[in-house]
Amino acid sequence: MSVQQVKIRAMLPGFHTAGLLHHDLFGAIEELAALGYRAVAVRPQHGRLSQTDPWFGQQLLRLADVTSRHDLQLILDLDTQFLQKAWTSRGPSLSSHEPHEARTARDWIETWLDLATESQASIVTFASGATGESTAIATESSLTQLALELDYLVNVAADRGVKLALRPRSGDLVSTVAQWERLQHWLNSEDLGLAADIGEMMQGHEIPLAARLERHRHDLTCIYLCDRRAGQHEDQPIGTGDVAHERLIAALANIDFTGPAIVRVEGYSQHGLRLAEQGIQIFH
Repeated sequence: MSVQQVKIRAMLPGFHTAGLLHHDLFGAIEELAALGYRAVAVRPQHGRLSQTDPWFGQQLLRLADVTSRHDLQLILDLDTQFLQKAWTSRGPSLSSHEPHEARTARDWIETWLDLATESQASIVTFASGATGESTAIATESSLTQLALELDYLVNVAADRGVKLALRPRSGDLVSTVAQWERLQHWLNSEDLGLAADIGEMMQGHEIPLAARLERHRHDLTCIYLCDRRAGQHEDQPIGTGDVAHERLIAALANIDFTGPAIVRVEGYSQHGLRLAEQGIQIFH
């Protein structure tokens, strides 16, 4: 076995259950473990870890049990859809210029940091959200306000023993890895992690991907691996888009990345576990 193969095996191959919406969550996690995955990302949604569901507490305990039995690292992805509002896909924005909305978003993330300890999740990822403003002055003031909320949340996460990581997302105040780097100048804490999203990096033209990731090698908490075609916003099955995953995995190995590398294929749940079976191959 080569040195590079050893380094690849040091990563934690993961799969995002947002690509398995037609499966029972806990049964799907069992199958992912059998395929060789060592991490799993779960996004709360109606019927799956929604706090309004009467069986929510039981689901949380079952999630902790199944991931613990299979020695899987659990990541909670808080980029939910229609969970908090019926007519709006995304919930309140942490970057909103409206103090009440920003505080509501902060309280919601804090709640999930508490729930992360109950479910034994080690990482919570989230997006900054949009501000509702577009001028440079508003962006500067919004970064200041966002930093205040993030410093508070990072301290809460540290107290809970959970790692908090921001995922740059197109259209948000922090929409690229470069903007994540810029945000660090406003933060008092150095403990906010980076949840790099390969699809969003491509959309933000952060090419070459490997160079950008190497620049932040010490800040990478997890990586969302997906495939996309140039100019498109939707995930594609691994191997059908423009991402050179073999080269990308090799680059991650070269920077000694040992965290969760999470395969995400949204919008193709009808293909079921075949997508996960294909995804695990990029680590071999």
